[in-house]
Amino acid sequence: MTRRFCILLATTVLSKCAGFSFRTSSSCTHRRMPALHHHRSSSTTNQEEAIKELMKTHDPILLFASRLLDADTARDASALYAWCRRLVSFLYSTPALVDISLCVYLTFPYGQDEITDDPSSDVATIQQRLLDWERRFDMICRNEPVDDMDRALAMYIQRNDDLELSPFVDMISGMKEDTVQNRTISNMAELDEYAYQVAGTVGLMLLPLLKANVEQSRDAAIALGKAIQLINILRDASPDVALGRVYLPQDMLKAEGVSTEDVLQLKSSPEYRKVVAAVADRAESLLVEAEMGKSTLPGVGPLFVQIIVELYREYLIKLEQIGYDNLNLSGERVKIKTIQKLMASFKAATKVLTQQ
Repeated sequence: MTRRFCILLATTVLSKCAGFSFRTSSSCTHRRMPALHHHRSSSTTNQEEAIKELMKTHDPILLFASRLLDADTARDASALYAWCRRLVSFLYSTPALVDISLCVYLTFPYGQDEITDDPSSDVATIQQRLLDWERRFDMICRNEPVDDMDRALAMYIQRNDDLELSPFVDMISGMKEDTVQNRTISNMAELDEYAYQVAGTVGLMLLPLLKANVEQSRDAAIALGKAIQLINILRDASPDVALGRVYLPQDMLKAEGVSTEDVLQLKSSPEYRKVVAAVADRAESLLVEAEMGKSTLPGVGPLFVQIIVELYREYLIKLEQIGYDNLNLSGERVKIKTIQKLMASFKAATKVLTQQ
């Protein structure tokens, strides 16, 4: 693969790390920033090494692929990776979901213990931290970065005039929605919006790194991100239940006679599985939309999109094979085997080559 392979992988990683949002206002949604002059320091080097160690632990393939990028692109990809990782730590900083090495890496204005103990923090405290993070992003837009990782993001924003800033703000505000106890989604429209906010925003952030025409590629990028998130929701049903979260639309569950309590008790009835199948159908339609729009990307971008489409389509196939029963007592997510991933990648390459 070529240099942009890293960005493809970054998309899948960041889509799992991103926040969730309903639109809010922020001073960062408009341009333009005065020049920010880059300087290297021992702190900068230390942060870069911390990111490398983080990738080595959690995403070794991403670390390998990042070496194929030019220096500026690698730095920008790392800046996005770090920003989203730190943001998501507010909600997912438990030993089971975030490794201790990540907690060390994520000690920005709060101490390591505070971040690790986030699950025991009250909602008001976490929401206040998110407000602080939003103000911190405003400072980045004003060229007043707090640390070197903030500075890296500020430089990425400065280098890319077509980068939209609203997705960053959307991500933060949506995080606030997920801090409530017993998180639920009312209907498919809200779920669709949520999926955009979680992963579609990340696609928009990454388009400049792909050297894509943002206006031409935005719809396909958003569709792919939304599809990824819907599929991840279906894969993660059991782990989400352990956190008291049910992301399947409440109106669809009620129409089938399924209560939230049924889901929280891991009752996988035929009626419940019918709702899972309906959301899977919506995810497939979004994959098709992304598939059709992949030609808007330059170079080998279409191949990368097709690989992601085929990989995530395999999860939908897996769900269908198990009768859409994505709840299990072990609390594990739905998985596919390595051979399936390899075959999906081969299928993607074949499709793209035969279309050219």
